[in-house]
Amino acid sequence: MTVRYLCAEPRVAILSMALRALVLAAMLATGASTAWSQVGFDYWGRCNNGKLADDKRIGYCSRLLYNGGGPNSEIAVLTILGGIYRDEHQYAKAIELFSRAVKYEELGVSRYDHALPSPDALIAAFEARSETYALNGQHDLALADTAEIFKLAPDRAASYAVRCRIRAVMKAELADALADCDQAAKREPRSVEVLDAAGLVQFRLGHLKEAAADYDEALHLGGKLPGALFMRGIIEQRNGNAAAGTADVAEAKEQEPSIAGRFADLGIVP
Repeated sequence: MTVRYLCAEPRVAILSMALRALVLAAMLATGASTAWSQVGFDYWGRCNNGKLADDKRIGYCSRLLYNGGGPNSEIAVLTILGGIYRDEHQYAKAIELFSRAVKYEELGVSRYDHALPSPDALIAAFEARSETYALNGQHDLALADTAEIFKLAPDRAASYAVRCRIRAVMKAELADALADCDQAAKREPRSVEVLDAAGLVQFRLGHLKEAAADYDEALHLGGKLPGALFMRGIIEQRNGNAAAGTADVAEAKEQEPSIAGRFADLGIVP
């Protein structure tokens, strides 16, 4: 089983290209040699490759820890490792790894001459731990982690989108979740992340027309995103459009074979 992410598209457990660039830059900035940085970055790409078997990914990720890559690299690797264990439903182990990442500023920066972790790297770790708490039924702790994200980024669309989506994962406080997504959309109206979170909330509320519109727009802006395709397919099936729905679900599974499993964790099945 590969790392799954709870929203339509994996943005944290399989990290973004922007964060990959941040990690490489951090490795160079912290004094790692260019040769080591390239080797480390190659390992990092394999650690972050959802198509590899989990045991191989864990091996590559483990080689990257404490090897001169810098705080952002180590936070990212711990976040990926936590995601692997979360997707195996080993929630305690996942939370342990995410907690090491979010406490990095407290525990680890002395190794890098007091280099401070990037807020974006810490936000990714808090978001991943929040989702794991939500899956494990620890809703108060899940929302507490979203509050930590707001401390790091108080007025960003992504902060509102994360809290919106976490509430949707919990199937709780859905009116508040929709208000969060509205705040996110005011700041970034064409954000795929915001549309994804809003689509999940609308689906939870039973507003299938609105949810389909959000996923359609996400697909228009972001291309053939497997999670958005999967959710649109589910909605088509529930609306009686079996052929269209089956086609979307099949295309989503072709792009991401484990996708049905990650949505089953949310109680969403074809």
